[in-house]
Amino acid sequence: MKDPCAKPRQRVAAERKPRPARADAAAIARPRLVEQLRQARHRRCVVLQGPAGSGKTTAFDAWRRELLGIGVEVAWIALGEGDDDLAPFVDALLATLSHIDPSMTAEASALAGHGHGEDAIEALVIALVRGIAAQRRDVALILDDAHHLRDPRIVNALQLLLDYGPANLLCVFASRNALPLSLGRLRAQGELLEIGFDALRFTPQESAHLVASLLGKADESQARVLHELTDGWAAGLKMLCLDLRRKRGGTALQTGERVRDAQTFARYFESAVLSRLSAPELRFFVLCALPEHFNLGLCDALLGEVPAAAELLGRLEGQGLFLVAAGPRYPEGWWRLHPLLRDVLLTRLEALPESERRGLHTKAWHWFAAGGMAHDAVRHALLAGDAAAAADLVERCADELFVAGELRRLVGLVRQLPEALVRERTGLRLWMAWVEVYERRLQDCALSIAQLHNEMAAATPAERYRLTLLRGLHAVQCDDSAAAMAILPELLDAPADADAIALTGRRNLLTWIHLYHGDYEQARRVQIGEAPPLLRGQMLQGTPFGVLAGRCLAGLTHAVEGQVIQAERIYRDVLFEADRRGASCIDASCLAAGLLAEILYELNDAPGAMRLLEERLEVLERVSIPDTVVRVMLVMVRSRWREGRPLDALAYAEQIEDYAERMGLDRLRAYSLLEQVKIQLRRGMPDLARSLMVALDALDARHAQAAAGTLSEIRVVAERARIQLAMHGGDLRQALAQLDALSALCRQRGRVRRIPYLHMQSAAIERMLGNAGKARAHVREALQLGHRLGLVRTLLDAHEDVIPLIRDAGDEVRRDPVLGFYAERLEAAAREQPHATKPEPAREGRAAQEKALAVLSPREAEIVQLLLQAMPNKKIARVLDVSLDTVKWHLKNCYGKLGVSGRDEVVERMRDLGRT
Repeated sequence: MKDPCAKPRQRVAAERKPRPARADAAAIARPRLVEQLRQARHRRCVVLQGPAGSGKTTAFDAWRRELLGIGVEVAWIALGEGDDDLAPFVDALLATLSHIDPSMTAEASALAGHGHGEDAIEALVIALVRGIAAQRRDVALILDDAHHLRDPRIVNALQLLLDYGPANLLCVFASRNALPLSLGRLRAQGELLEIGFDALRFTPQESAHLVASLLGKADESQARVLHELTDGWAAGLKMLCLDLRRKRGGTALQTGERVRDAQTFARYFESAVLSRLSAPELRFFVLCALPEHFNLGLCDALLGEVPAAAELLGRLEGQGLFLVAAGPRYPEGWWRLHPLLRDVLLTRLEALPESERRGLHTKAWHWFAAGGMAHDAVRHALLAGDAAAAADLVERCADELFVAGELRRLVGLVRQLPEALVRERTGLRLWMAWVEVYERRLQDCALSIAQLHNEMAAATPAERYRLTLLRGLHAVQCDDSAAAMAILPELLDAPADADAIALTGRRNLLTWIHLYHGDYEQARRVQIGEAPPLLRGQMLQGTPFGVLAGRCLAGLTHAVEGQVIQAERIYRDVLFEADRRGASCIDASCLAAGLLAEILYELNDAPGAMRLLEERLEVLERVSIPDTVVRVMLVMVRSRWREGRPLDALAYAEQIEDYAERMGLDRLRAYSLLEQVKIQLRRGMPDLARSLMVALDALDARHAQAAAGTLSEIRVVAERARIQLAMHGGDLRQALAQLDALSALCRQRGRVRRIPYLHMQSAAIERMLGNAGKARAHVREALQLGHRLGLVRTLLDAHEDVIPLIRDAGDEVRRDPVLGFYAERLEAAAREQPHATKPEPAREGRAAQEKALAVLSPREAEIVQLLLQAMPNKKIARVLDVSLDTVKWHLKNCYGKLGVSGRDEVVERMRDLGRT
C-alpha cells in the first residue's frame, strides 16, 4: 500500500481546449437557453437556479464549449459536499485557475495559508482579482452545484469576488437553491443574468426535439403527453424516454401522475429502474453512492474484483442521465452519480447494517489514504467511526503538508476531526499552534504555547523540542529577540532523535538570535559550519525553517554589518532558487525579495526596488517576518519621497505604523514614527513632527531597559528622531553631542552601516557651526567607511547638503584616488534622482474633465474627497466603516481611472480640475 502521507495527486485542471462533445440530447435541445447564455458573454455574473435534473449543467456545458472555441479561458469546478470548507474550496479555486496561467494565482497562493479571518480572505480575493485582471483574455469561472457552499467565509469570498471582479471576469453559478449573495448592485447595473426554473424548463418544441433524439421517432401527441407529464423537467423527460425505449409500450406512471420533482423521480426510479437490476448490479450501484466521486479502482476496493464494473459504468454513461464525469478536478476515469440517483441509492445504503456500512467506509478511507487523498480519507475514517484512525492519518500527513507549504490543507483536515479529539492530541494541538503563528494570531499562539508547555511535560524529547522551536518562531514573529534568547540553552540541546525539520529550523533560529546580539560571524557559522540535515534524502528548502530562509538570514548578517554586495549576491541566488521551486518556497521568496529590495535601494536603484516590491507588497506584509516588513516599507517610503511624492511616502509610513500597532510590534512602529518625523520636518510642519515624537518617546521609555536585541533598536531610532528635531530647531551643539554618543553606541553594537550616515550629519552641523576642518574630517571618515561597505543611499540620505559637503572636502578626498573615485560615484548617483510619473496636464476643457471624474463610483469619489483632506488610509477606513484593504483597493481603482499612480498625483489632478 502506498504511503498515506504521499503527495496528493493532482486533482484539478482547467480546460484550455474544447473537449470533444459527446452526444448529449439535452444540450442539443437547448438552443434557446444557450443563446441566452451567449448574450451574457459581456456581463459580470450569471446565475442558473433550478432543481436537480433541470438541465442547467448540460445547458451551460454547451455554452462552455463555445466560450473555449472563441478564446475565453474557462475554469470549471464541480462542487460537492466536501467542498463546503474554506481550505478545500480555496485549493480547488486556485488550482483550477492556475492551470490557465500560474501567474494568475501566484500572489493569492502565497496568501492562502496565512489566515482565515475576514481581512485575510479579503486580501486573498484582492490578490486573485489582480491576477485575473492582468490576463489579456477573458476568464469565465464556472461553479457547478454551488448550493453546496454554505460556509460564511466562502460566501464572503464569493461576494468580494463579485464586488471587486475585473471587467474580464465572468462568474457563473449553477445551483439548486438561491445563493446567499447580494446581487442587487449587479442587477441594477445590468451586469447580471438570472436564469430560473421557468427558463430551464423545456418548451413543448424542445421536449419534442429531445424525445425525437432519444426515441428515434415519436409522434406529436406522444411528445406532447411526455412534456405535460414532466412539465418540461429535463431529468423526468429523459427517464420516461429511456423507459419507453425499453418497453416501447407506454409509461409506468399512474394516470394523472406527473414527473416534475425529486420525490416523483425517486418513486419512479425505484419502480422502473432499480427493481429491474440484478442483485449484484444493484449492490454495485449502491456502493458507488458511498463516495461522492469514484473510479474503477475504488469500486474494486469496495466490492472486490467486479468483472462487469466497466461495462456497468459504460452503460450508465451511455444513457447520458445517471453518470457524469467527475469534472476537471479529478483525473480521467473519475465519475459521479446524478445527484437524484445518488439520493435514492444513499437511502438503500443507509438501510444496510451499521457494521457493514462502517466496513465499507473503512475500505474507502484506506484506499483514499493509499492514493494520497487525505481529505477524503479522513472523511471516510470518521464515517467509519474510527476517529482515532482519522487523527492518526492527519498527524502522519502533517509533516508532509508543512514541508510542501500547505498548512491550509492541514487546517482543513484538522477541522474535520471532533474538537474533543483534537484537544486530547498534543501533536495536533501543536500543529494548530503552528498555524496560529502563520496566521499571525500571535496572542492565541502564546496561549497555546503556555498550555502545551504544561501538558507536554511527559512528552518525548523530540516532541518537546518541536514546542521549543515553536516558541522560537513565535518570538521571531513578535520581533522579540530576548524571548528567543531565553530558549537558547534548549535550542542548543537538540535531542538525538530530532528530525530534519527540527534541526533545520534550529539553524535558522540560532542565526536570527546571534544576528540580533551582534555576533555576526557566529550567526553565519551556524549556516555554513555543517551540512544541513536531510529529509527523505533531500534538504528542506521551503518554509521559514528551510535552508533557503537560512541563507537569507546569513545574507542579512552581511547587510546589517554594511557588507551590501555580499548580501545582494546571496539574496539574488535565493530569490532565483525559491521562485524556481514555486509555492512550497514562498516564505523564502518573500524574505529574499524584501531584503534584496533594501539592497537595491541602497545601491541607488530605487526603480528596481519598487519593481521588485510593488507586485509583492500585499504578500510580503502578510507572510514575511517583521525584519522583512520594516525594510520593505522603509524602501517604499524613501523611494516615494525621492520621487517628490510626500503624500505617498506618508501613506506607506502610516501603513507600517498600522501594521505594527495591529501586530504589537514596537520596533516597527518606532521606525515608522521616525520616517514620519523626517517627512513632516521636510514639509515644514514641525508641530506635527513634535507630536509624533511624543509617541516615539513613550516607546523609548517603555523599552528603556533593553540593552541588546531587537527592542534595543528603539533607543537608537528615538535618538535619530531627536537629532532631526534638534537640527531643525537650530540646537546644533546638542545635536552634535547626541550624534557622537549615538555613533559610539552603534560601533559598540556592531551596527557599522549606520556610522557613515551619522558622520555625514555631524559634518553638516560642523559646517553650519563654521568648523570647516572638523566637517572635512567627518566627510573623510564617512567616505572611507562608506566605500569599504559599498554604501550609496546611506550617505546621500543623511542630509540634503551631502554633495556640497563632499565638494568642500576637496583636495583631502581627491588626493586619495580611491576616495576620489567613490566621491564621483556618489555625485553621479545624486544626479540620478528618480521622478514620479506625472499626469498629463488637462487640455480637454472643464466639461471633459468633469466627464473624466464621472468614471469614479460613488464610493471611489467619497474616498478621493477624504484623501484630499490628507487623511491616511486608516482614518478613511474608520470614517467609511470599511476595512483597510477595501480602502486600498478602491484607491488603486481611482488611480487607474484618473490615470495617476499615487496620492500626490490625485491631488495634482484635482487641482488641475479646480476641485481643491
